[in-house]
Amino acid sequence: MQFAKHAELQRALADAAPDIVAPPLTLTAAAPLPAEQIADAHLNIVRHKDSGCIQFVFPVQRTQLIAAAAGHGNWIVQAALRVKERMTQQMIEAIEAHNKPESLLKLSQGWSQPATAAELAASRGRKVLLFVHGVFSSIEGAFADLDADGTMQQLLARYDGQVYGYNHWTIAKTPQQNALDLLSHLPADAGWDVDIVCHSRGGLTVRSLLSAAPHAEDDVLAAIAAQRAGRIAKVSKVFFVAAANQGSPLASPEDIQHFLNTTAMLASFSGGMALDLVIALARMVVSLGFSRPSVEALATGSTLIGQLNRSDTLLTSASIYYARADFDFGKSALERTGALINRMLLETDNDVVVPYTSVLLPEAQPADERMLSFGTPQQKQSEVWHTEFFKQPQMREFLKRTVSP
Repeated sequence: MQFAKHAELQRALADAAPDIVAPPLTLTAAAPLPAEQIADAHLNIVRHKDSGCIQFVFPVQRTQLIAAAAGHGNWIVQAALRVKERMTQQMIEAIEAHNKPESLLKLSQGWSQPATAAELAASRGRKVLLFVHGVFSSIEGAFADLDADGTMQQLLARYDGQVYGYNHWTIAKTPQQNALDLLSHLPADAGWDVDIVCHSRGGLTVRSLLSAAPHAEDDVLAAIAAQRAGRIAKVSKVFFVAAANQGSPLASPEDIQHFLNTTAMLASFSGGMALDLVIALARMVVSLGFSRPSVEALATGSTLIGQLNRSDTLLTSASIYYARADFDFGKSALERTGALINRMLLETDNDVVVPYTSVLLPEAQPADERMLSFGTPQQKQSEVWHTEFFKQPQMREFLKRTVSP
């Protein structure tokens, strides 16, 4: 894992090379912040010398970095960046492309093999299981833990090999665009009877995919509904795992710097998030301001969430399953990373990124057998956070118990 994270960091630094104005610098109490070298920076990317946790220090936070260096061990400034030119959509797409190409994967062939036209033709009218990942992630990053104890092999057997995953870009495109692109991979007469497992931001992609309003307020949602006809014949079960169905306050403009440091902390230690994509978004925020529709869609009360809440949908209460967590940051493994986050940033119960209640659809009251909860507001836990769900035996058993071919 650490080798993979080192590779992601180096890839991100190579992408940012034209904007780097200072080499790596070690910060200690004995060696104060070399202000003459980074005072002109728009963004500092720092790494905790002991834990390897990556964090961002924006100009308004330099005093925080000085305090961290003096009081909490050593930090290394991996790069001080001064943005010379505004990032373009083409640059953003190039960064996402070298992290992963967009493709519909045939998971019976492993975690990275695109489905062929012949394989998709053979799936016509079949019962299918589809996986949709979340922000900064990939199908392998989000779901590879299903290989543990043979869970994925059991799912492949139940669905007669008809198990797919959609690798897609989460900062270069909106959830609506992701859904429309997913449908473009399917034969026009695919007629899938589909079960879906989604994680995090993937919940918004899936809700966009299944929005049924013929006169949707959003042109792309309307196009999705039209494109879906003939391709998806039936939706049987949908599993929303740590899904941002009602968004996250961290994705709001006023909290974007906290969101970036939270996701950088998670990406430093989890295969579920790609560190280079988190760093890319930090560069974008510095370059463009908070103007990425793909991330704005994640904010509580976003335009997309409002539209989805008002729209008809193929989802029914009988088809939906949920998994969520109520996480206690204090004395957890995350707190011990030394992250510059020294408190839970959300004031409500949450899994570090998504509030506990935001996983549910509006007015949802799922039966106990349709809900898996790690912790409750009355009894929080410190083991399962946003990127850790599929590592849990209980999560894998929940899927095996409730999915059906």
